[in-house]
Amino acid sequence: MTIPRLSLFCLLLALATLTGCAATLHTSQLPAGFSVRPLAKIDAGSNWAVAPNGTIAAVQEKALVLVVGSDPKSNIPVATTPPLALAFSPKGDRLAAGFAEGTQSSLRSYDLGGRLLAETKVPGRVTAIAWRNETELVATSLFVKRLSSGAELSSFLCRWDLKEAPASTLIFNVVLESKLGQQPEADLARTLNFALSPYGDEIAYTTLKDSPLLPPYQRVALRHLESSAERVVAEVPLFSGGPAYLPDGNYLLVGTTGIMTRKLKLPEGGEVDAWTSPGDRIAVSPSGNYLLLDHRIYQGNQELFTLPRKAWGSFLPDGSGIVVADGGNLFLVSGLNDQPRPAPPRELERILQLRRQLMQGTIGDAEYKARLKKLRQP
Repeated sequence: MTIPRLSLFCLLLALATLTGCAATLHTSQLPAGFSVRPLAKIDAGSNWAVAPNGTIAAVQEKALVLVVGSDPKSNIPVATTPPLALAFSPKGDRLAAGFAEGTQSSLRSYDLGGRLLAETKVPGRVTAIAWRNETELVATSLFVKRLSSGAELSSFLCRWDLKEAPASTLIFNVVLESKLGQQPEADLARTLNFALSPYGDEIAYTTLKDSPLLPPYQRVALRHLESSAERVVAEVPLFSGGPAYLPDGNYLLVGTTGIMTRKLKLPEGGEVDAWTSPGDRIAVSPSGNYLLLDHRIYQGNQELFTLPRKAWGSFLPDGSGIVVADGGNLFLVSGLNDQPRPAPPRELERILQLRRQLMQGTIGDAEYKARLKKLRQP
């Protein structure tokens, strides 16, 4: 265990030891070496996030706070309203949050003292946030216009450098004339989600498709951030989970509502593996050796143990454990033998160039694979 990893583990362990919380996470039998400890109280069903240094951003009594100790009075206040989405920066020294404000959303950046560093507005309701690097945020948002016969949905991709006004691009628009268009905005927002590629050059995102001849479904597409080139890789049932990249950036996990989780090979989108868990919620460990699919934790294709059915979690950035939310409590599950996220390859710039050419269509799948293989030869 490295020193940074040991520090993170000890910080969370100390927090768990001091909580004095009697809450219990009911799991199936844990493998040898695994343990569970309570971490903090949260509002049930609220958003939360864990920084690389172990700081927890959570909602308590409808307010966003940074949890730094066992006594709620020691928590650092951040905002008086619950966020739509949260994400810590790669270094963990800043927190991004999205808040609903009428027909718009507010994107904000805070330091670990709860001080507001930057703020901007984006159209619609923020559905997800990611840090592309230490100086740029990427977010998706959904604007819903109610119609007499349904609703019009407009999906936006927002890029913000934390200084100037964000660049908001319309990436999808659909008119729903079925009963689906009468669904609450929060439910419709579940159809727009995205994941940032480990390379930071593209996103995988979902959008809703509603045809008069077919049941509604979700399209999964890749979008290159600089060229705006797109490529559809899958179609999945409505309200499916994901997408989620594996750490090498060459595979994508997508859920299929009530059926299974599929592993797709990029860029063509062919299925190469599957798990029987539906994948309504998907989390990937830093190295990709562990997966949390709904309430089941896997190592590779082997199911290790299960969590309560409505529990969900996020792996620690150092791979030492997973933080799990169950009802109004956060727990630390430790004992994972994972590694931190792999370092960028030496040929990163040339790989990025190849990926851009592929997305723009100047080279095909076969040529891309051949060039990539040659590039990686010693």
